[in-house]
Amino acid sequence: MKTKIIQNTILSVCTLFAACACDYLDVVPDNVATIDYAFKNRVSAEKYLYGCYSYRPKVGDIQADPAMTGSDETAQRYVILESGTRFVIYGGARITRGEQNANSPLMSTWDGNRSLWVGIRDCNIFLENIDGVQDLMPYMRRRWVAEVKFLKAYYHYYLMKQYGPIPILDVNQPVSAGVKEVQVYREPIEDVVDYIVRLLDEATADLPDAQDIVEGTEAGRVHKLVAMTLKAEVLLFAASPLFNGNTDYSGVKDNQGRQLFPQTYDPDKWKIAADACLEAINACHEQGLRLYNQIDPLLMNENERIKLQTNYRQAVCDRWNSELIWGATNNDCGILARDASTRIVRMNPTTLSGVTSEWSPTLNLVNKYYSSNGVPIEEDKEWQTNNWYPNRYVIRPEPSEGEEEIYYVKEGEKTVYLHYNREPRFYASIAFDKGIYFGAGYNTFKDVKHCEFMNTQVSGFQAGEANSISGYGAKKMSHYKNTQQNDRTTWEYFPFPVFRLADLYLMYAEALNEADGSAGEVFGYPDMIRQRAGLEGIADSWTKYSINPGKINTKDGRRDIIHRERTIELALEGKRFWDIRRWKEIDVYNEDPQGWNIMGDVPEDFYTVLSLRRESARFTVKDYFWPIRDADLFVNKNLVQNYGW
Repeated sequence: MKTKIIQNTILSVCTLFAACACDYLDVVPDNVATIDYAFKNRVSAEKYLYGCYSYRPKVGDIQADPAMTGSDETAQRYVILESGTRFVIYGGARITRGEQNANSPLMSTWDGNRSLWVGIRDCNIFLENIDGVQDLMPYMRRRWVAEVKFLKAYYHYYLMKQYGPIPILDVNQPVSAGVKEVQVYREPIEDVVDYIVRLLDEATADLPDAQDIVEGTEAGRVHKLVAMTLKAEVLLFAASPLFNGNTDYSGVKDNQGRQLFPQTYDPDKWKIAADACLEAINACHEQGLRLYNQIDPLLMNENERIKLQTNYRQAVCDRWNSELIWGATNNDCGILARDASTRIVRMNPTTLSGVTSEWSPTLNLVNKYYSSNGVPIEEDKEWQTNNWYPNRYVIRPEPSEGEEEIYYVKEGEKTVYLHYNREPRFYASIAFDKGIYFGAGYNTFKDVKHCEFMNTQVSGFQAGEANSISGYGAKKMSHYKNTQQNDRTTWEYFPFPVFRLADLYLMYAEALNEADGSAGEVFGYPDMIRQRAGLEGIADSWTKYSINPGKINTKDGRRDIIHRERTIELALEGKRFWDIRRWKEIDVYNEDPQGWNIMGDVPEDFYTVLSLRRESARFTVKDYFWPIRDADLFVNKNLVQNYGW
């Protein structure tokens, strides 16, 4: 009977979800290993364990992760061809263009080749059979079971983020299961959250500490801090407006009449989330994690501004650093580096693929960064008094000069007011016309390069080549030791941060504020992040520099500040895509993404604000979740479609 479980379970999943089971069966060879063989000894069982890991969504993969190209932070280029305009796009960007559909959902994890249900099925097979492995030490068995329970929880959670209420696949259906048994229901959100949290608690008890992970052979495997941080994020989502009293989805009920979204707002969920965040933070501190603050010895003689910017970039790009909680090891950071880097040297045609700059930050994101005073530019007294804000898109008459400017804008060059007097994270993250680009093989200020984004210039549009569509490039996701030369490029490897400590700090601040924490408590950890970025604390900055100093004294005002802090600190890390959804702020997609006129040959033409949207798309409450494929609903009548699809 065991030898048939694999195929029969796949068929059960196929019947249930109308997944790509037929394609899956087609690629299974005739000599496929049986369950007995897979768990005959420790070595083969360990291979099965790694197989369970293989279903992890490719977080941070610019081509496979919808969050990397699906928010309002970036836009993708287009190329003018003889036949007209052709867009070079990623799946996430197609979602922002309104191309999501129920017939063939984009970037689906419900079915198809990337189905997480298949991953959950394999996790269940592992848990059902691991006790039969005779040469496995008890402590190792406990750890492996904990890892697979974590993965099972993680896969359910990722499906929940995409689809909302989902079925709970706690055990695989038996071979003898009838049609009615496999036609399961989507479970209410609160039940799904409780199930995921229970699995994570069980996993945490037997997972190793972070310092017990062997980097050389176990990098990327989960430990206690990963499970605790994921639990905190799950509970944060459960407390957020999308899942907590969301009356927009009052009509989403199954054919038993069950309400799948809780209709009553429960403020206690924020307290539960805050407690989980603080527990994870304390555990991180106990195990030696801290905000990254490390200066490479190669930079010891550089200006403090350069050190500050590079330190922030390296908080992401310095592999396995003190801030990283969980790094993704299943994506190609070279593709991200290629598309996220800004071209700063002329390259031979054979090396053009080395730097594409297609992952283009938008003007919308640029405006989000603070002033040098650490407050929004639209609130900054100095920006208002000097008329910098209303003239932010105007070229400043005075060229760059003095230490306060030449470390940001090339000496003697001019750019718009928007690019002056900004916070260090802006200069560390965003490449702009005439802006300094430290790194890429030019790692001393005396030979540093700068960006030139106007038409035909080195960083700008060049016919037939990859380019930024917005007139901006990214610095943040590029290791400062990456190199660009006219005939070659090199990329430094780093695991993309699924979780890092700054993210956890900001989750705690948000939950604590919603749970009625005081300003001093709420701003404690965000102030540590700001200090690392070279800024004063929130209360001091708003009191001294904001036209709205009272903002820090109200929950609504603090909420706005914390949301802005997350947007800035975690920019370009795939977090905003999900934050937009859980905060129920989908309307931001109805604001046209903007950039400069990249076809402009002179500053007066280049610095013209243009819309980057090429199709009209209207986003509504239906767009918070993926649609379930229509064919799946036809197979399983107990599944109900998401609202609006």
